[in-house]
Amino acid sequence: MCNSNVLSFDVRELLAGGTDPFNAIMEKVEVLEKNQALEIINTFEPIPLINVLKSKGFTCEVERKDGLVHTCFRKVKEVEFSNSEASTCESDNTFDTIYKSYIGKMVYVDVRHLEMPEPMTTILEKLETLPEGFCLHVDHKKVPQFLLPELKERNFEIFYNKIDANNIQLLIRKA
Repeated sequence: MCNSNVLSFDVRELLAGGTDPFNAIMEKVEVLEKNQALEIINTFEPIPLINVLKSKGFTCEVERKDGLVHTCFRKVKEVEFSNSEASTCESDNTFDTIYKSYIGKMVYVDVRHLEMPEPMTTILEKLETLPEGFCLHVDHKKVPQFLLPELKERNFEIFYNKIDANNIQLLIRKA
C-alpha cells in the first residue's frame, strides 16, 4: 500500500461537517511532490474519486483496516489536469427551458438528507431505471462534483438551478 513518502488526508471530519472534500483533495493532488503518494482515509471507498484520478494518470490501491478505507494514489504518468473540468455542468440559464420541456416526463428524487456517498448512488440507480424520454429532477445540497464525470461517461447532461447555499435543483437527461 502507501509505504513511504505519503501525504495522508483524513476526510471524515470534512464529511461529518457536511463539506464535500473534493476541492481539498484536488488541492493536495496539485502539490504532491514527485514520487509522493496521497492517502485518503475515509469510511467508504471513493469510487468517483478513483475514476477521476485514474483518468489523470494515477494508480490506486485500496486497503480496508480497522473499519476505515485507506485509498492510496500514486502518479504514474503526466496528464493535463484542470480542476475546473470536474466542476462543469450547464448553467441555470437553460434550466427553466429544459424543465418546461420535461413537464409530465420527470422522475423526482430528493437526496439532501442523505450522507455521502448515498446521494450519488441514489442518483445513478434512478438513472438506470429512467424511462426513455424522461429526465431526473434532483434536489441536492450542492453541485455533485464526483458525479459529473460519471454522468459524462454515461452520456448524460446535467443542468442546475441554485435555490440557495444548501439547495440545488438538478435536471439530468440523456445527451
